[in-house]
Amino acid sequence: MLTRPPLPNPEEYDIDIETGFVPPNPTELPAYYAPWCNLVSDLPSLLQSKTLRAKVDDLASLQIDQLNLQEHWQRAYVILGFLTQAYVWQEKENPSAIVPASIGEPFLKVCEHFGTAPVLSYAGGSLWNWTSVAPGGHANPLETLGNFQALKSVASFTGTRDEDAFNLVPTMIEARGARLVQLLLNAIRDSQNGEQQDLVSVLDICARTFSEMAGLLPNLHDNCDPMFFFSEIRRMLAGSAGAELKGLPDGVTFQRSNGHHEVVRCVGASAGQSAFFPFLDHLLGVRHESKFLLEMRAYMPKKHREFLEAVELLPSLRDLVHDQPQDAALQTAFQLAIDAFKHWRTKHVVVVSRYVSQPSKAQANGKPMVEAKGTAGSLPIPFLKQYRDETTFTPTP
Repeated sequence: MLTRPPLPNPEEYDIDIETGFVPPNPTELPAYYAPWCNLVSDLPSLLQSKTLRAKVDDLASLQIDQLNLQEHWQRAYVILGFLTQAYVWQEKENPSAIVPASIGEPFLKVCEHFGTAPVLSYAGGSLWNWTSVAPGGHANPLETLGNFQALKSVASFTGTRDEDAFNLVPTMIEARGARLVQLLLNAIRDSQNGEQQDLVSVLDICARTFSEMAGLLPNLHDNCDPMFFFSEIRRMLAGSAGAELKGLPDGVTFQRSNGHHEVVRCVGASAGQSAFFPFLDHLLGVRHESKFLLEMRAYMPKKHREFLEAVELLPSLRDLVHDQPQDAALQTAFQLAIDAFKHWRTKHVVVVSRYVSQPSKAQANGKPMVEAKGTAGSLPIPFLKQYRDETTFTPTP
């Protein structure tokens, strides 16, 4: 007799029941880490004056033994991730191929703690990079995460609301979709236990949630100027893999205090490093041919990666729908959910076109050009259109 795979408990994988992959209680670092925090607070002005590298070079090395909470580790990852990116890309035409031990060594250790690649990823730029504008705004995190005006970035290269929108609208979207994590897992659990369930209602909630997620995108369009993003923010997110033409032929070397070093070649932060959408893909039975998202898992926190691996042992809702071809209402509800998910992906294509493809063409000013790659090295428009087109369903006749 075949053993059914166990249903993963999201909370065991640092996934909150209400806010999903977004931590509900971002926390300040202990006072010991004030030198890091002060630098990241001054980051926009230090980059503008091109004095960040000098400040980091003079920075005393701090130990990581006072990171007592998981929220401390997350905050340290955000701050050190932004500082390392800023150090490398302070001067666009003259990137630094070396990150000094004062920030490089603790960043390597924090990345090791999370089991993730040593670079600022989607988790650090978005998921863990939110805080409330108002004191006490974390009392109701889901409400705060639904209101862009109530949010600001913990770390920012430019100190602008443009960058806040770029960083935090994805965070808002994931928090809005978080209800689907337990909802879909419960649907699979009930099916495994042979319990009566209302899958039509589950799928209706999915369709409605995808629509609500898409409804948050105007916060990006209204607050982030595409040309400003393309010229000022995007370049700071670049990785060290495939960066030969940008001045990093051998990647980036992180120094350690004992004289050793570690050479790193990583891609930059990308929404493709989100664990939420692969979760949805599996439980809705959406299959993709490209291996790009599998490659991006190295940039997820290890627990999120392990959660996906556990989820992928489970059957999908598509399997449950396929087993009930005579239920026309169920077939229709699944079709509507998939259509809403596909519509969401069309909206994502529009975002990338507006913030990457169109500014790239404008910057070329009529000169011959190659299509701009995403920060993770893919050609984003063909890639996202493929993912959208693979989000389909044909009802069982």
